[in-house]
Amino acid sequence: MLENKGKVYSIPEIYENVWKEEGFGAENIIAVHIRHIREKIEINPKDPKYLKVIWGVGYKIEDNF
Repeated sequence: MLENKGKVYSIPEIYENVWKEEGFGAENIIAVHIRHIREKIEINPKDPKYLKVIWGVGYKIEDNF
């Protein structure tokens, strides 16, 4: 995601790129990992500025990261 800042990745895309297998039903797994990443990189993880959710689509890294 860092290599393509601003590009929105779907949950299955993220899962498949990380675990190299199909990402059906991976919503909770990805959400938990995103939360953990936010806890490490965000000043306020509940109001993220870098790792954003695009509702109904997926996640992206903001250009200002």
